[in-house]
Amino acid sequence: MKKSTQRGFTLVELLVVIAIIGVLVGLLLPAVQAAREAARRMQCSNNLKQLGLGFHNYHDSMRSFPLGSLTASGYLMGWAPRLFPYMEQGSRVEAMEAFSATPFTQCAPYRHDTPPHFGSNEIWGTVPTLACPSSPLADGNPDITSYQSGGHGALHYRACAGPIEDVTNPSDDVNYRWANTGVMYPHSKTKFRDIIDGTSNTILLGESSSSRGWTSTNKRGFGGIQPWTWGYYYYTTPPTKRLMLDSKNVQFPINFRGTFFYNSTPYTSEHPGGVQSLLCDGSVRFITDSIDMNLFKSLATRNGGEVIGEY
Repeated sequence: MKKSTQRGFTLVELLVVIAIIGVLVGLLLPAVQAAREAARRMQCSNNLKQLGLGFHNYHDSMRSFPLGSLTASGYLMGWAPRLFPYMEQGSRVEAMEAFSATPFTQCAPYRHDTPPHFGSNEIWGTVPTLACPSSPLADGNPDITSYQSGGHGALHYRACAGPIEDVTNPSDDVNYRWANTGVMYPHSKTKFRDIIDGTSNTILLGESSSSRGWTSTNKRGFGGIQPWTWGYYYYTTPPTKRLMLDSKNVQFPINFRGTFFYNSTPYTSEHPGGVQSLLCDGSVRFITDSIDMNLFKSLATRNGGEVIGEY
């Protein structure tokens, strides 16, 4: 009888196979990651489109864009909940009013210790349209301090108050200064007819979804990335002092990683190369972080009369 033998793999052959598999995995992973980021970026763009529809429907009903702040003292909510009835979140508005026994525009769910402990209720939680899926902060906003509303849902898009000139000596007055040449800012009640530069040339919202590279002071201060329940704080004196939380001055470049002032939190994202932005006509544009700063500030004004080139 003939004895049969089977030949096994040699060590060299096995190492070659492992090396080939490693090369294939190394080639495949970046492609998979790029495909996932493309999907997340598209979802972020869709979020802004939905918000754009909400703003337009709000304008049709109220005859203006949401105002940047009321003349009422306190940490009140801003533009985000005002859009809820126009973006299939009307039931949340009803729940907020039932829970707090006040009109939702007067709700101030700023801190856990604000009676009746607003911070613990789920109605102040995640609204998917307000959060960029690429953000490592996800929906929890982990940068904010422990005594503030850590359980509140994320807001990764900020309204544009307009450009403000650069300053060099930080002070409280500098932190609380505000521009009024954009669309939403303290006391604003901007209408479409006021956007003389053209709705397709004016930024309504910009993405602010990454705190990478910021100092802990910037992350945890009033300039950090705060929840949608934080709109603004109205100071009665001096009249030039306002704290803007859901709208921002344009003062620093996109994806700026240095120190900044409360009202001038830069637009940032984890999308490679720039941020998503919503224009007043409802279109969404990706603005690169290499954009000329003068052009960027021109896009932030509603009636500056600038000629907008390619970007």
